[in-house]
Amino acid sequence: MRLPHLLLALAVCFAWGLNATAAKIGVTYMPPVFFSALRFVFVFACLFLWLRPTPGKYGALIPAVFFMGALHFGLIFTGARLSDASTISIVNQLYVPISVLLAIVWLGERVHWRRWLGIAIAFGGVVVFSSDASVAAHPFGVFIMVLDAIAMGIGTVLLRRIQGVPVFVMQAWMAAIGAPALLLASFVLESGQVQSALAAPWQAWAALAYSVLISSLIGHTGYYILLQNYDVSLVGSVLLLGPAIGVLGGVLILGEPFTPLIVVGSLMTLAGVGIVLMRTRRVFEPAGGV
Repeated sequence: MRLPHLLLALAVCFAWGLNATAAKIGVTYMPPVFFSALRFVFVFACLFLWLRPTPGKYGALIPAVFFMGALHFGLIFTGARLSDASTISIVNQLYVPISVLLAIVWLGERVHWRRWLGIAIAFGGVVVFSSDASVAAHPFGVFIMVLDAIAMGIGTVLLRRIQGVPVFVMQAWMAAIGAPALLLASFVLESGQVQSALAAPWQAWAALAYSVLISSLIGHTGYYILLQNYDVSLVGSVLLLGPAIGVLGGVLILGEPFTPLIVVGSLMTLAGVGIVLMRTRRVFEPAGGV
């Protein structure tokens, strides 16, 4: 990988890794689904000029952007409210092996034994990670994050069927569908949204700005530039630094625990995902980060 692209990959890793910390800060002050809805409102405000017709693609586009947009972000911000940044960063990576498993079922893909090994190691790492007392204290948060990984896995497989839609057009549609869907879900499931927004300190708004500008617009754009120049497995392997940054961000910024079980579980999960990526050059395309 050329030096400029390597530096871009590192920027993407930091953009996505530290977004787990931003998410945790934001949902501390606002209801999580409402916070996610606000994210899409501002993303749409930045990208509405790219909301263009995509004739013949709506049947695949709408469910894909729903799973990767409204459902994914609604779940991941809810998981952030119920758990911590380390859990977000590591459990979210299960979307990679889940995507492979779904590709087997839906697309008839064959799986080499090394990929089965990677899948087993990745899931085993989450089990070890979740057995730490600090993580086990919020099992429902871990469960929500597993549901999020499933939503991302489904969205990833659906996105593989879409060709010829530029990244900003895709993100504009994701925001156009995600914002009203999440606002409706928030006003059905949550309360005190307006009051929380008015009372939120600058840290919450800074976290929202980070999620919109850094994680979405810079992180996703950089990711797609890398995919245009390098093999998917190489890009995915380099970006595995992102979850590690997410764990460290939770430890250093939020004061989250950093125990031997968390270290071992994190390394197992990232190693398993790395094996899956190395064995899936033409089968799996990662869909992006938090």
